Formats: sequence, C-alpha cells, structure tokens
Amino acid sequence: MSAENKFTAHLPGADDISRTEFPNGSVVITRPNPGSPAVYFRGYLPAGSVADPQGKAGLAGFTASMLNAGTKHLPFRDLHNQIESMGASLSFGSGKLSATFSGNCLREDFATLLGLLAQVLAEPDFPEAHIRRVRAQLLTAIAIQNQDTAEMADQAFDRLFYGAHPYAVPDPGFAADIQSITRADLETFHRTYYGPRGLVLAVSGGIEPEETLQAFQRTMAQWENSAQQRPPALPLFIPPSQGRREHVTMAEKSQTDLVIGTLAPTSFGPDYDACIMGNDILGQFGMMGRIGESVREKAGLAYYAQSTLESGIGPVTWQVNAGVNPENLDQALQLILQELERFTSEQVSANELDDARSQALGRLPLSLETNAGIASTLLSIERFNLGLNYLRELPDKLAAVTPQAILEVAQRYWTLDRLVITSAGRALE
Repeated sequence: MSAENKFTAHLPGADDISRTEFPNGSVVITRPNPGSPAVYFRGYLPAGSVADPQGKAGLAGFTASMLNAGTKHLPFRDLHNQIESMGASLSFGSGKLSATFSGNCLREDFATLLGLLAQVLAEPDFPEAHIRRVRAQLLTAIAIQNQDTAEMADQAFDRLFYGAHPYAVPDPGFAADIQSITRADLETFHRTYYGPRGLVLAVSGGIEPEETLQAFQRTMAQWENSAQQRPPALPLFIPPSQGRREHVTMAEKSQTDLVIGTLAPTSFGPDYDACIMGNDILGQFGMMGRIGESVREKAGLAYYAQSTLESGIGPVTWQVNAGVNPENLDQALQLILQELERFTSEQVSANELDDARSQALGRLPLSLETNAGIASTLLSIERFNLGLNYLRELPDKLAAVTPQAILEVAQRYWTLDRLVITSAGRALE
C-alpha cells in the first residue's frame, strides 16, 4: 500500500460511517471510535434566526437558550441533577439556519442522555423565572458586544454587504426586540419550527452503530410534530455592485478593527478547494500568510491580520480582518489592498502552494483525533451533502489545485473596486 493510500485508509469513509434515515424525517450519522470509553454527539435542526419574525430578532437564539431550563416533566433542577449524576453534558445553541445541540457521556449512559435530549427538544417548559434570567443574560451579551470594536466592525460589514437579506441581522438580535419577546413567542416559535424533520444527529465514540440506532429508535425516532413548518427560504442575494465603506465611531477605544470582504464561493462547490488553498496562502499559513507577514511582521502595523473563507449554506463571505492602532488604520488598509492586488494579478508560487497543501493535509488527521472532531466532521458531510468518502477523496482534490486555478478564483471573487470595507474604533481624523 502506498503512503498516500495508507493516509486515506485511516480517514473515515463509506465503509465505517453509518448513515440512517428514520420515518419521522430525522437522520443519524455515526462512526465508532473503539478506543474511547466516551460518546460525543452533535446535531442540528432547522430552527435558526432566519425564521425570526419581524420585530423579534433574536427569538431563535432566545428559544435555544431556554431549552436547558427544564421540561414539562422534568423541572430545571431535576433535569440537571440527572445530567450531572452521569458526569455528562448537554448544551444548546443557535445560528442563522439551525438550532444546535451537543452532548458528551459514557457509553453506558448514552441511551439515557439521548432520552433527556429528546424530552428537552420536544417538550421544553419555558418557566417565567428562567425567561427573566435568560433575557438578562442576552441583554448583557448584546451590551458587551456593542462595546467590542471587532464585533461592531463585523456587524457594520454585514449591514453594508447583505442589505435587506436576513444574514444582515446579528444572531443575538437587538436589545429592544429581546425585551419584547414573551413566553407565548417562545412557545409559538418552538411549536412551529422544532420537530424531527430535518434533524441530524452525528455520533462518535466507543459505541457501535447498532447500539446508537437502537437508542435513537427508542427516543428521538418517536418524536412527531404535525405542526412543524419549514423555515422561510433564503431570498436571492445579489452582492454589492460597487465598493462601500463605513466607520463606526467608538470613543476612547485603543484598538480599531478592520474588515475587508467580498462574496465567497458556494461552500464545497467547484471553486472551493482552490479558494481554501488560496486563502491559506493569503492570510492563514504560518504567521497569518501574506497578509500577516506584510502588515504585522514586516510593517508592525497590526495586532493581528488574517484572511477568513467562510463556509455555510447561502451567501457567505471571504474576508480580511485586522486589529490595529487607530493611527495606523489607513496605512494598514493600503498594505492589505496591495496584497490583494498581488493576489489577483500574480500566480502564487509552487512552494507556497506545496506548503499550504501540506498544512491542510496535516490538519486533517488532527481534526479527527477527538470524538468531538469526528462528530463535527460527520455533521458537515451531511449538511453539505459531501458524500461519505469525502475525506478520502480530499487529498486528490487538493493535489489537483494549481497556481493558475488559485489565480482564477482570486480574480473571480476579489473584485477590488467592489469591496465592502468597515472599521470600528476612535473617530477618523
């Protein structure tokens, strides 16, 4: 067996990943990790913030934050006593498109924890005392974000870039909307969008697929919600046709954060592998790639400077982010634009591409060393419909990326006269 075949043979693939669809519309995808005594799971269901009603931004996140407050049959204290008595964990979150959940336990407690998860998702109680507590926590989090220059630059970018698209609204929502959310709002959102259709559970650990599926069959597979609706479809998005610039003034801040961005390719689409390699070279590899070397290492103008290629369903972005001394903002911006000009006019070197490819392949087994890493990868495989052999095919896909392919995608996505540029910090002089 060649060295390359030995490398890919140890990666998850169709022969050791189990995927099962259930009649209620849910999916389980699992890969055993026999050396582990623990089991980790991660999942999602389609109940994200794109379904927030007008004037109730943050309702999806509020609902997810209330899930661990107890169920109709298990008050808060009893629920958490059961979880803690197993030494287990169970947590919830929310994003643009999904409500998320994850848990960790010993193999012998997996069926019990899955039963608690099923009860929490299907029958949350939303007690008033916990609504007040969670509301206060959400409002505090929003207030803290409003004092963070990086967060304010990000939010300004989303407003400018996405316009009327729902991705322009921050996931936590707005303080005034959070104040207006009632228990009836939470119950209505849960009844409308929480259900088994579209639910995906990824499992990894010291448990065989048959045992996982039996536990799921007794618990989550029994969940039905005839009132469950699909979230609203994402509207068509047309990126800005000209450059846009905005600065958010935040007095007495010692750091200014900068965001420069454009539309990214469809995640895991035909351009994605070349963009991943290009992004590593532009602003990730080593000390944050070319961007970091130019702006941070050589010029000393930034606390950090890097590029980020987002992945997700719907329109996502390719960004350069930097944190700078306010006095260095203009100079740092010009250096970044110079690096983008070089990135879109010259091929990357063969050595740069070889280094980026080696780093990407080196990261792959490291990301699969833990049960959490495996479960997260399985979830991405399902979410993006990548196929069960995606990981084993990835080395060949990366090997096919050429300097010319990177130049072509750089020119396709980084249209330099249409960039959206935002910053947040002290007033501009």
